[in-house]
Order: sequence, then structure tokens, then C-alpha cells
Amino acid sequence: MKFRFPIRYVSLQASHLQQVHELLTRVFWDGIDVSDLLQSSSERCSVIAIYGKIVIGAALLSSPQEAYITYLAVRAGWHNSQVATTMLYHLIMLNPHRDITLHVAANNPAMIWVQGEEFITGFYEDYLDSQSRASMNAFRLRLRR
Repeated sequence: MKFRFPIRYVSLQASHLQQVHELLTRVFWDGIDVSDLLQSSSERCSVIAIYGKIVIGAALLSSPQEAYITYLAVRAGWHNSQVATTMLYHLIMLNPHRDITLHVAANNPAMIWVQGEEFITGFYEDYLDSQSRASMNAFRLRLRR
């Protein structure tokens, strides 16, 4: 993919919230609100990928103490552009010496690149509609530091 603008990777700012919430709703489910990250350590807990003025990706930790990736999302059309990989790299560099964990849907194509630490049946049942085609199951992954 040829880019007209460079992709910038920055921490979450108030001006990003609307686009980040829209992205998370499209990728996950309605009602996600990450505005509380602005009150805490957004510079260590978030990486937002921006192309021009458009948010094309978001990687968000629950807190620097827990280092759990609550959301990792890339806008449709930007898959295979290394956006997710680059956001993960930045989160790892922002949180050195921390084990970073996340849950990944069992049918996520990225699962072919990693080995899960634990398989959890029904992990997403409380969040997804029962008629959803998305997997209700997840793998727990951990980067050990």
C-alpha cells in the first residue's frame, strides 16, 4: 500500500475519542468508553495510529500496573499494513520489563502466528450478541519479559 501521508503513532488524546470509540464499536461491540484513560497514564497505556486526520488503529492497556491489552483494533482496509504490529511494538517499548497479556478471539487470523497460553470457552459471551458470527471463545496470550 502506498501512503500519501506518514502513519503517526501517538498516545490517546481527547481529540481522538470519537474516532476511537467508533472504531472499537465497529471491531468489537457498542458501549465501549475509553475516556478514563485520559485521566490515568494514557502516554504509557495507549498507542493510536493516525493517517492524516483519521484514526486507523488503537492499542489500549488497562493500566501500566496490569499491562493487559484491553483493545487492539485496526480500521477496515488497513489490515496487512503492519499497523497492529507497530502499535504492539510501541506498547512493549512504553512498558519495559512488564509481562503484557491479551485475549484474542479463537478465530482471529492472527492466531496462526502465536501460541496461546490458555483457551477460554465463552470468553466473549457477555459482550457479543448470541447470533454473532464472531467467536465466543478466546486464547490468552502473554509476552514474557
